[in-house]
Amino acid sequence: MNEFQEEVVDILKDKAAEIFGVDASTLSAETRFVDDLHCKSVNIVQFASALEDEYEVEVPYMQLNKCATFADAAKFVDDALSM
Repeated sequence: MNEFQEEVVDILKDKAAEIFGVDASTLSAETRFVDDLHCKSVNIVQFASALEDEYEVEVPYMQLNKCATFADAAKFVDDALSM
């Protein structure tokens, strides 16, 4: 995982802490959106919005919804910004 992807994971951890009231330090790149956090579609939209606000780029939530872990999402955002 590169430095940018680690930054994206940190944003996701902070957003998860805000949404779900969990301690961000208990989350990692391997945190799973559905299995660990029990995310619903509305939560994925919240994550997408947080990333859009941070990087001023469109993050399609339907694509983000296909990511299982924070690491997967970070790679998706990295790839999207690299295009």
